[in-house]
Amino acid sequence: MAQEAGAPPTSSSTDPTLRGEHCAVPLNGIGFSPGHELGEAYVRGLFKTEAGKRNIERMNEELELSGDSYQRVQQFITNSTWSASNLISEVALNTSNFYASQDDYRRRDAGYIIDESAHIKKGKYSVGVARQYAGIIGKVENCQIGVYASLVWKSHSTLINERLFLPESWTSDSKRCEKAGVPEDKRTFKTKLELALEMLKADVEVGVEFGWVGGDGLYGHGLELGNSLDNMGLTFLLDVHCNQKIYPFKPQLSVPESTSRRGPKPTKLRADCNPIRVDLYAQQLPSYEWQTVTVRDGTKGPLTLSMHATRVWLWDGKSDAVTERVLVISRNQADNKIKYSLSNADYLATPIQRFAYMQAQRYWVERAFQEAKSELGMSDYQVRKWDAWHHHMALVMLSLAFIVKERILYKDDCPLLSCRDIRVMIIAMLLNDPAAVDKRIAQLEVRHEQRRRDIDRYYKADVGA
Repeated sequence: MAQEAGAPPTSSSTDPTLRGEHCAVPLNGIGFSPGHELGEAYVRGLFKTEAGKRNIERMNEELELSGDSYQRVQQFITNSTWSASNLISEVALNTSNFYASQDDYRRRDAGYIIDESAHIKKGKYSVGVARQYAGIIGKVENCQIGVYASLVWKSHSTLINERLFLPESWTSDSKRCEKAGVPEDKRTFKTKLELALEMLKADVEVGVEFGWVGGDGLYGHGLELGNSLDNMGLTFLLDVHCNQKIYPFKPQLSVPESTSRRGPKPTKLRADCNPIRVDLYAQQLPSYEWQTVTVRDGTKGPLTLSMHATRVWLWDGKSDAVTERVLVISRNQADNKIKYSLSNADYLATPIQRFAYMQAQRYWVERAFQEAKSELGMSDYQVRKWDAWHHHMALVMLSLAFIVKERILYKDDCPLLSCRDIRVMIIAMLLNDPAAVDKRIAQLEVRHEQRRRDIDRYYKADVGA
């Protein structure tokens, strides 16, 4: 990544594996001027404060800045003119390049996965806030919604782009937008699918590389995003809801002949057969239509799925032609949960193991959101304006990308290294106290040994079964 700034002190121990000599979050040359004290301070604040307490007041208590430090940090995140989008583009490209530099990297294993996340907020003045569905709690709540892109490679995932969703109640109120600092060219209403496509095109343009595009049922519903990805020449596998309708056999479209001399003649196309819901289709499948695929080894045993893939057709009732897709269905053998996806991959040339891998990768995106929120304060901000929201997200993404990089660099020596492990080590290093670093390393080693025993126990139990 970019030049590292403000490297924390190391202790007297000679063990480089756990000392983390890379543990200086890179700031110089990305988005704002080199050596920017406040940018580095804000990132330190994200690392040092605990979940639920990462507002500027609490973060400021952990920092050692001259002058009116609270006001300086507030001004930096809210009113400073540095470009969040430039920083995010650098994070995206640097992450892509770092993945590609690994010996076992293959572009086809990297996925660009789109998802949204809600940030629960009180009041009505925070930019974009409205009563809308918040997936994190499964109901309508007062919140802001961000549309995010994650770059996933194997078991590693970090956020590389974002867009703040503005409901029509905001885009139709120019005074409200003005007060929240929304630029005039951002006040046009855009759907979440449009925002997702906007991110994707921007990342492709800067050189981010990936093998396929993924997304949940919101983005897989309908033909809009899939057709756009087709036109861009990109492979995708998008989840769909259980009520998604498909044609197991290619329907013939035609305008039916008139059955009466009275009234207008039919003009609309009709299919010669009826579609079926994907969940009903799955229920009718005989056992021999399912294949068992082990996707990966997990901490609680291997992830084993029953998989089915077949060619299907979609029609929206308006288009002049039907669209061919591959329906991918998986059933988790541990809990019987079923997932449905549609893909434009070549059905005959794509092994079922490949479909299983792509479909299962959204798990790591959910983990990235969890880590960004619990360890880096992604939702803990207390800012109201447009620039402040994007500044905060950009610095969270920078911090998360750094942690993912550290986990990859140390994957052989510390395969169980977690986001929290790295954050706790950074805090200890920032104390400039070798004894504190030694204490954290000892705790980490004990914790990892216990986790190894738990993993071994799961696998022994699985073999015994």
